[in-house]
Amino acid sequence: MTISFLIFAYRKPGTTPEHFQTYYEETHAPLLRELAGDTFPLSHTRRYVSRTTAAAPAAADDGHNNAGHPAVVLRGEQADFEYDCCSELVFADAAALEAFKARMTTGENAARIAADEEHFLDRSRLPMVLLSATHTTTK
Repeated sequence: MTISFLIFAYRKPGTTPEHFQTYYEETHAPLLRELAGDTFPLSHTRRYVSRTTAAAPAAADDGHNNAGHPAVVLRGEQADFEYDCCSELVFADAAALEAFKARMTTGENAARIAADEEHFLDRSRLPMVLLSATHTTTK
């Protein structure tokens, strides 16, 4: 049975949504794959919040409240969508997840990841949660 977890990533203050996404896709995700090697998850899916550019002055956007980059909210409030990306990592089983965590959170790999995240992520806001069951309904 597979096991998954979600990461809710917030962009670093002063970073545009476009830079955040480009950096994640072109630099950070490939780095994670390189460092993880054979412990890389079965999948690493990234879903970015759709944002617009508001007429608010740039000074009003501290990088956290998204005043200059509001989410395209279909239901709920802007405050519900302060994060910029929801990533899902799926592993074959708990042992595979533990092997990945061990490789990525220690020594040189942990230092390289932290240094890279400084370029685009708000590292003080990086919640992660383990998922239980996954069910899919299709057409």
